[in-house]
Amino acid sequence: MTAGAQREVERKYEFPEGAEARVDWNRLEGCTVSADPVEHRMEAVYHDTQDMALGRRLVALRRRRGGADDGWHVKFDGPGGRHELQVPLLRTPDRMPASVRNLLAGLTGGQELRPVATLRTVRQVRMISDSTGTDVAELAADVVEAVDERTGTARSWSEWEVEILDGTVPEERQEQLFAAVEAVVRAAGGKPSTSRAKIARALGEEDDDTPAEPDEQQQKQGKQGKPGQKTKNTEEQGKGKKDKEKKDKGKKGKKAGKEPGPDVLRAVLGELAEQLVLWDFKVRLDVPDAVHQMRVTSRSLRSVLRAAAPLLDGDAAEELDARLRELARALSAARDAEVTAELLAGRVAELDGRVEPAVAESLQRRAEEQARTAAGKVRRHVTGQEHLRLLADVQDFAAAPPVTEECARLSGRDVSDALVHRALRKVVRVAEGVAEAERAGETGGQQRLEHLHDVRKAVKRVRYVDGVLDRTGMRPGKQLRRAARDAEDYQDELGRIMDAAVVERWLAGTARALERSGEDRYAVGALHGAEIVRLRAGTDGGADVVGVLLSQLREDLA
Repeated sequence: MTAGAQREVERKYEFPEGAEARVDWNRLEGCTVSADPVEHRMEAVYHDTQDMALGRRLVALRRRRGGADDGWHVKFDGPGGRHELQVPLLRTPDRMPASVRNLLAGLTGGQELRPVATLRTVRQVRMISDSTGTDVAELAADVVEAVDERTGTARSWSEWEVEILDGTVPEERQEQLFAAVEAVVRAAGGKPSTSRAKIARALGEEDDDTPAEPDEQQQKQGKQGKPGQKTKNTEEQGKGKKDKEKKDKGKKGKKAGKEPGPDVLRAVLGELAEQLVLWDFKVRLDVPDAVHQMRVTSRSLRSVLRAAAPLLDGDAAEELDARLRELARALSAARDAEVTAELLAGRVAELDGRVEPAVAESLQRRAEEQARTAAGKVRRHVTGQEHLRLLADVQDFAAAPPVTEECARLSGRDVSDALVHRALRKVVRVAEGVAEAERAGETGGQQRLEHLHDVRKAVKRVRYVDGVLDRTGMRPGKQLRRAARDAEDYQDELGRIMDAAVVERWLAGTARALERSGEDRYAVGALHGAEIVRLRAGTDGGADVVGVLLSQLREDLA
């Protein structure tokens, strides 16, 4: 995660008029509240594009002045909940830092960021301390006056927030603290707030919301929705659990047979285009696993484009596929470096003490440093104009794919079947090629590895196509679903062979680097030798794996 980004763990409360005066913090179990509040007068100006591109993606950008955290704040969903990244104000406070613009460029598509709401808040802050006198949480009583800059509409309200100061505190301890606070709040007539976020209130998005069940809102920590879109979490807060369950049940029950075929293509391409934009944002933030997920998404898009080729008119899909291939290549080195850093400790452990701890630590540092360097190159890549054009073109293509007349006549089930069937037939063709090469004796170590890699790529295409259809509620026929699951069963085994190839290359390169520097290569040599044995065993058995896979798919597709 980018330096400066912090996980937020907070809950909000509301009181009937006059009830705040009845709060007795002396009843707070296990903690004390500072007697005299510190007052802050703050102004927060929220920015977004004309079409609310940030809000739709649950990202909020504000410039805050006053209080203890002046600066530009970017709030977003991240590992474990809601996070906030803070960037200091420039000498000219109204001017947006270039780092903020670059961070959001993939989400905004280069559109102008303009003020959409101004919030002026009078905040009374008290600190909550545990039995040792250590501050553990901040209690803020807010009176807010907001203006929707798009319409000029003014709104005002009051609310209380309790935020855990250290987001790494064990969840059990967090729950204990919140439970103690809520006991005091409820005793005074207060209740958990149903509001998703201040910006949502300011923009009027909660004016007609049906209140959520109070206890249900308390299950959400640091996951407040943002303007323009309701996620799983915000649906539960705004509509209640029963409505959400009904919605989810309807989605699960939807079959790709009622919709026109082109709608299915728009749905799956739109899902992947949106994911590509969101992972671009997470890559810029340096969120763990973001490079890998962006690579998976780019490959998923290519898989769908290739599977849908007979249903798409013109050359646009092929051109987009080529550009996405270049993106995947740009991400490959970083992903390989991640894999090496993740697997190295396990490889050392398997040698059972043949690698000295100090040497193992040095090799791990080297691997992790190379992974950080490779990830930095990816972050530089995504700031380029060519990459931003790719994101825009993918979204435009997904919104209006150029379907053939035949596709326009097909049902959603027909299109779903066609996508999965074409992906499966690709696996069969590649596997048949491997079997023929084995019969012809074209089985050199490197050649067999390349063949197995081709099979794995084809199997992953099936997984990608099947996965996005499932996420969008589309269901191909039962026979094809079974064949897809059977193909996916072999991915992990083939993946372990490819991982061994990645680690072997890294160890070989590290051995050469140590030789040039005159450093001791014994440990690397031992690791490299063990990895070669692992790789050979994998490739030798790989042909049998492909043979079984081919037999299974032929039976499934018969």
